[in-house]
Amino acid sequence: MMTRKPARVILLKDARQKLNPPPPPRWKPVGALYRIRHALVGIGLVTLAVIHFEKIPYSYLIVPVGNKLIDYGVTGAVSARPEPIEGRFAACSGAQLVNCVIDGDTFWYRAVSYRLSDINAPEIGRPACETERRLGRDAQVALLHALNAGGLIMERRERRDTDQYGRKLRVVLHDGRSVGDTLIARGLAQRNDGQKPSWCG
Repeated sequence: MMTRKPARVILLKDARQKLNPPPPPRWKPVGALYRIRHALVGIGLVTLAVIHFEKIPYSYLIVPVGNKLIDYGVTGAVSARPEPIEGRFAACSGAQLVNCVIDGDTFWYRAVSYRLSDINAPEIGRPACETERRLGRDAQVALLHALNAGGLIMERRERRDTDQYGRKLRVVLHDGRSVGDTLIARGLAQRNDGQKPSWCG
């Protein structure tokens, strides 16, 4: 048969515990190292995810809503306002790069380099074949004429503002239609899907 401790004994025990509280838990370096490791792994995974999404074409992340572009790659982020393009352009030559066209998807505007982010045009500087060089020249002329036609605006539709070469990534629009789409329709460019196109048959 169990006997209950007198209430006086229980009260004395509680009083001793209050006067002499147990020591705080000791710092465990091994546990702290595990927590730091988990935090570093989490940061690494987030970094890899950001790098992965940077390579996704803008069309998977940007959805037009009214007169704004909502970037679902960055929750709720809205792109900058459209930038008008004004002035006359020429083919780039020499060191004076102010308002000029490099090729079918790259141009300079007010001494700043821009890249049409929605297309890939044939190379002129290092073409893989003569066909690519010829198409590259035609694309350069087509973009030059489009920029000199007037009434153009630029819109940012990429999460990144610039590419790895420092060129600002923009889509050039005329009356709401991408100039890049016009070049694609003429066979002078291809949709930018993250892959380098072949122009040599």
